[in-house]
Amino acid sequence: MSTEKPTTEPVGTDEATTPATMSRGELQDKAIRGAMWTLLHVAVSLPLAFVVNIVIARVLGVVDYGRLAYLSTVLIIVAMTIDLGVGTGVVQFGSKAHAAGRFDEVKRILQAAQGYKMLVGIPAISVVVLLLVDVDPVLMAIALVFGVVVPCTFNGAGDALAIESKTAQNAQTAMVVNLFAQAMVVIAATTAGTADAIWAVRLVAGGIGALAYLYFVDRPYRRALLRPRLRRFPAGFWKFALPAGAAGLVEAFVSSRSEVLVLTWMDAAEAAGVFALAFGLSIHLFAPAQSLLGPLVPAISGLREVDVEAVGRALARTLRASATATAAVVAAASPAFAMLVPVLYGEEFADVPPVLIVLSVSGGLLVMAGPLKAFIMARLKGTWLLWMNLATLVVNVGLIVVLLPYLGVWAAVLGNLCGAVVLFTCLLVLEVRALQQVTRMIVAAVAPYLLGAAVSVVTWWSVSWLGWSPVPSAVLAGIVGLVLYVGLLWLTRTGLTTADVDAVGRSVPARLRRVAEPVLRLMAAARG
Repeated sequence: MSTEKPTTEPVGTDEATTPATMSRGELQDKAIRGAMWTLLHVAVSLPLAFVVNIVIARVLGVVDYGRLAYLSTVLIIVAMTIDLGVGTGVVQFGSKAHAAGRFDEVKRILQAAQGYKMLVGIPAISVVVLLLVDVDPVLMAIALVFGVVVPCTFNGAGDALAIESKTAQNAQTAMVVNLFAQAMVVIAATTAGTADAIWAVRLVAGGIGALAYLYFVDRPYRRALLRPRLRRFPAGFWKFALPAGAAGLVEAFVSSRSEVLVLTWMDAAEAAGVFALAFGLSIHLFAPAQSLLGPLVPAISGLREVDVEAVGRALARTLRASATATAAVVAAASPAFAMLVPVLYGEEFADVPPVLIVLSVSGGLLVMAGPLKAFIMARLKGTWLLWMNLATLVVNVGLIVVLLPYLGVWAAVLGNLCGAVVLFTCLLVLEVRALQQVTRMIVAAVAPYLLGAAVSVVTWWSVSWLGWSPVPSAVLAGIVGLVLYVGLLWLTRTGLTTADVDAVGRSVPARLRRVAEPVLRLMAAARG
C-alpha cells in the first residue's frame, strides 16, 4: 500500500513535506484565506456576470430566457440525482481523513468516487438528458460530451480541493475560467442568439474549466483521480451519502430555480422567465456573502474531527457573520438593483422588481442555511437533512400548484419564500439543540437578518412611491437601505463582534486591510 503523502509545495516540485494533522488554527486560517480569495474572485467576476446576463436577457426576451433557465436546471437536477450523494460523502469523509493525516484513505475514497462516476454516472445521466431535453442533434452531442462525459471524468478535482481546503487556489482558477466562459457566452448570444446555443456553449466552457482545477490538486491525490477504481467506500459512507444525496437533490428543487421547471411544465412560460431573471439576480447579489461562507463547509467537518468543543463557538460566529453579511445585501443592494431592472433589461422584464425584493429575502435565508447544513453534515446526519428538505419541497411545490392559477408568478415566489423559512427554521432549531447553545445568544446572532429584510421592503416601497427615474432611485435606495441597516445594528447592539472583525482582518491581504477593516467595524455593533 502506498504511503505517499500530499505535498504542501506548489505542484511540480519533487519534495513533499506535510504535517500529520491540521490543528484548529490551521483549519480556521485555511477557511478564512479561502474565503478572502473567493471574495476577490466574486469582486472580479460579478460585474462581468451582470453585464453578460443583461446581454442574454435582451437578446432572448422573457420566454426564451425562461427556456435557458429550464435547460440549465434540468442538467443540474439530473446530475445530482445520479450522483446519489457520492460527492457530498467524498468531501465529508475525505475532509475528516485529510485533517487527521489519513492520506491513503483519502486516495482510496477519490478513486472509488471516480470509478462510480465513470461507470454509473456517464451512461445514466446521458440517457436521462436524451429523454428530457429536446435540442438540435449537434447541440445534444456537445451537451453529452462537455456536460456529462468531461465533468464526470474530471470534476473530482473540485472534491479534492475541498478536502484539502484549497479554496484559495480554487478561486484563482475560477477567475480565469469564468472570463473564458463569459466571453464564449457573449459570442454565442450575439451570433446564434438562441437559448439552446447559449446552453451548449456554457457546457463547453464548464467542461474545459473542469480540467484546469486538476493543476492545483496535490500530486498523489491527482494520481488517484486519474486512476479510478471500483472499490469499496469507507464504513458508513453509503449510510451517510444516500440520505445526504437525497437531501441535496430535494434541496436543489428549493434553491436552484427548480420553480422554473414547475412553471414550464404547467405552461407558464412568461412567468418562468420573470422568475428566472429575478432568481438569477438574487444569486448574483448574494455571491459576495456566499463566497465568505462556502469555504467553511470542509473546515467545519475537519474542526469536529480535531476539536469538537470548539464547534459550538463556531456556530455562533458563523451565524453572526452570515446574518450580518446577507442582511447588508438584502437591505441595500436588493432595492437598488430592483430600481434598475426595467432600464437595464428592458420593459419586457418590468414585472421583475417586486419579485426580486421577495426572492432576495428568501435567498438570504438559503445562504444562511448553508453553514447550518455544514454543521449537521459534519455530524453525518444526512437523514435529518433529507426530511427537512422534503418538508421544504412539499411546502414550495404545493403552494405553486395550488396558487398558480390565481397568482401567476407570485405562486412560485411565495412557495420559494415559505420553503426557505421552513428550511432555515428547522436547521436552526435542530443545531441549537444539538450543541446546547443559549437560545438568546442565537437569536441575537440572526437578528441582523430580520432587520435587513424589513429595511429592504420599506426602502423599496418608499423610494418607488417617490416616482423618480431609475438611476436616482437606485442610488437613493442603496444609500437609504445601508444607512437604515447600520443604524439599526447599532441601535439594537447586534451584528459582528470585535473578535469577528479581528479574525477576518488577519486573513485580509495588507493592501486591502485598510479598506476592509473600517467596513467590517462599521457593522461590529454586537457586544463581545
